[in-house]
Amino acid sequence: MAPTHPEKHARIHVVRHADAGVRGHGPDDHLRPLSPGGHARAEVLAELLELTSASRIVSSPYVRCVQTVEPLAARQRRSVELSDILAEGASVEAMVHLLRRLPDGSVACTHGDMLGELAKIVDSVDGLDGPISFDKGGVWVLTRNGDALSLVEQMRVTSGYVGDRPVMMAR
Repeated sequence: MAPTHPEKHARIHVVRHADAGVRGHGPDDHLRPLSPGGHARAEVLAELLELTSASRIVSSPYVRCVQTVEPLAARQRRSVELSDILAEGASVEAMVHLLRRLPDGSVACTHGDMLGELAKIVDSVDGLDGPISFDKGGVWVLTRNGDALSLVEQMRVTSGYVGDRPVMMAR
């Protein structure tokens, strides 16, 4: 459960699900799993975010989102909390309310449409070079000061590899 009085200052990591192949057009698109490349990206994300000591890991209930954060949850011996608030087409106001209540270090996994809406609402974008990225498997680092949310860093997946793993870099 979210704390009743969350910390005034907090860092929240908002993840867009990793690659899940071609979008379906039927009612079962919420069941679409990650592609092999998406699974590899989820492992890289787990390594990157493992240092956050995530207090909570919250995800859209769509399979591709859950699979994106499962490796992190396994490393941290935490469960993935499912929330319809992070699903495609959900209320951005409800998502912002959730992000304002999550404890420091939390990870939330959602969809590109939700990030697009969130980008319109964040109070400021501090010190970012270049445009905001909506890359699959990318991470937005938000800071919260009271109820104000600021996007302070984004981590994108580069096209390079170290060994057989894709590389992520902050931008």
